Amino acid sequence: MRTIIIGGGIVGYSLAEYLLRDKHHISLVESDQHLCQTISEKLDMQVINGSGSSPAVLKEAGIDGADMVLAVTPSNEVNIVACSIAAQHGVKQRIARLRGEEYGMTGLIELDKVGITSVIHPERVLVDQVLQYVETPHSVQSANFEGGKMLMRGYRVTESMPLANKTPREIREQITPDTVLFSAIVRRGVGMIPDGNTRIEPGDRLYTLFPRNSLDRFLGLVGLEKKASRKIIITGDTYATLELGLAFDELDAYQVTFVDPSLNHAEQAAAMFKNIEVLHGDCTGDDLLRELNVDRASFFIAVSDSPDYNMLSALLAKAEGAHEVIATTTDMRHDRLYKSIGVDHVINPRLTTAREILQIISRGHIGAVVRLSDVDIQAVRFNVDADSDVAGTKVRKIATKLKRGSIIGVIVREDKMILPDGETVIEADDHVIVITHQRNVPTLSKLFKPHRFFKRG
Repeated sequence: MRTIIIGGGIVGYSLAEYLLRDKHHISLVESDQHLCQTISEKLDMQVINGSGSSPAVLKEAGIDGADMVLAVTPSNEVNIVACSIAAQHGVKQRIARLRGEEYGMTGLIELDKVGITSVIHPERVLVDQVLQYVETPHSVQSANFEGGKMLMRGYRVTESMPLANKTPREIREQITPDTVLFSAIVRRGVGMIPDGNTRIEPGDRLYTLFPRNSLDRFLGLVGLEKKASRKIIITGDTYATLELGLAFDELDAYQVTFVDPSLNHAEQAAAMFKNIEVLHGDCTGDDLLRELNVDRASFFIAVSDSPDYNMLSALLAKAEGAHEVIATTTDMRHDRLYKSIGVDHVINPRLTTAREILQIISRGHIGAVVRLSDVDIQAVRFNVDADSDVAGTKVRKIATKLKRGSIIGVIVREDKMILPDGETVIEADDHVIVITHQRNVPTLSKLFKPHRFFKRG
């Protein structure tokens, strides 16, 4: 596939890095000459220094023969113009990253009429990531499948957890009819895919898949009780902070305080929220944090455009007793350092945006891909086409074709989660989540790919 990426920042670079592995032919357009040189030294692809809104530059990038344009610069206007030009040149897939309130609101502009086939709002992607951590406290990694109906969560196992020192088979006997798949274990830095007799040990990092309707039961397995109300403190002065506040404003399970460093922004927030207390203040001062009773907060969430403010306020909140803290940053260099000194979750909005775009690109026979932190194990969702080898086939027959280190973990059929055995038949339109090593994904992709894809040559 011939792909043009407009923008060489964290989003564009991350997309290029992944798509090159997937054998895309890529041209990248970036206005910063120094960044172009850096990218050219790291990635083997065409890099053009120029504006993504320039017809001449896009022509040089190969717009006439392109299959897809990904416009992911920080400029909404450049991204819109790039997609509009791409539409006039017959490019089928045109994805734009659009930030801010103006393009986030519905009804003001019909984006398809300006050439955009799919749009990513980074603020909404960020809100979704934050909510995943909040609904499953103390998780070390989170991802959702099937529009949030299927959850994947990672937890560090402690001695006090009810599932500690038990096998998946023993645990499943206790939680019937709810379904939980124990998909992977990281033990002393080594990833493994457990079977029914693998004992879960304290210190393991355990990854599970389960339907949303099993959330309460799952939280019980990791020793967490669902509370009637949780105290949440949000701080920041951006549109993303407002989106996050609006999301919590619609939920009854949380007592939320919104602290805004900007007076004008605080007044705007107060006018928008119905059930959230809004204060003007700076959370980098410990006096304010004490006044807020931050030690009673289940979550302290810092979402401003200043990584320094986010990190400092989160660390102070943690020091004052906040149970769990979340901070956003666009600086990729110090993620591990931030976590090592007390920040529970560090979210890079640009990386979450790149992952969301990859999911849109991948819709077809292969869907969402979630890589488990620091190990070579992935959860990959395949969509079963009637014209593929797996449709109408029993799992035991497919299992003989799987690469070593791959298991068919879950089948999602009409919103129902099935933990398959060897006699389970995979049907057309099923979504199959396979737990596998990264090196096996190309082979698995061929197994699930419809025959008509091959006939095109």
